[in-house]
Amino acid sequence: MKRGQLAFQQSIKCIKMLKKTIKPSSKGLKTAIIRFLVYGIIIYLIAEFLKWNVKHETGQNKFTEDSMVEAVQSIILLACSLIYLRVSFKYKSIFPLAFGLFAFTFASLIREQDAFLDEHIYDGAWQTAAFSLLILAAVLIYRKKDIFLSNMNDFAPKFSFGILLSGIFTTYIFARLYGRKVFWMAVMEAQYARDVKNVSEESLELFGYALILIASIEFYYFAKANHIIAVRNNEETINQPNVYLKVGS
Repeated sequence: MKRGQLAFQQSIKCIKMLKKTIKPSSKGLKTAIIRFLVYGIIIYLIAEFLKWNVKHETGQNKFTEDSMVEAVQSIILLACSLIYLRVSFKYKSIFPLAFGLFAFTFASLIREQDAFLDEHIYDGAWQTAAFSLLILAAVLIYRKKDIFLSNMNDFAPKFSFGILLSGIFTTYIFARLYGRKVFWMAVMEAQYARDVKNVSEESLELFGYALILIASIEFYYFAKANHIIAVRNNEETINQPNVYLKVGS
């Protein structure tokens, strides 16, 4: 018993000595700088695109359903959907969460095509398609709810989750409230111009979609890291030798 205690104390001392000798890594700082540069460039390009578009778009109604801004919003949502769909099938351990996020972004993409679908298919076609996909995702998540909850416990503290929430709040809540006609009529009073309201609302909405795109990129790396950890843990479990305890020894 005493030998065991001495060995344990020596192990603790060795760990403390190792901690003192290990130097802090600058990897986190480098990652933060890369993120800042890459995502900063994405936001800058979006701002430049908005400036270019508003200068070159002709007509009285700017940023309408047929504008380039709407097309870019759809492209961003398609990119997000493809990322989440790839993750859901590539990393099975995170399938429920990834597929749920795919359903959310793809349903949003369908919603952006509401005018086209209503005109060329039937009135309310986008609701049928979007809600069918969301119901399918809800069923799959319910069937794998334990895995989904485990995924959420890992995902919630991550950078990707915070950015995703920021994008959702910006696009689906604040932009909608900010773009209310009654608000802009109160701002401009007799000089009310619908173009100003549209440009402001759609620009804010595009920024929110950009945040969701950044979140989807971060989610891919989060899923990849989780997969590597899961594989490593499985290998350690398989390679760990069996220890048999003899009763009464």
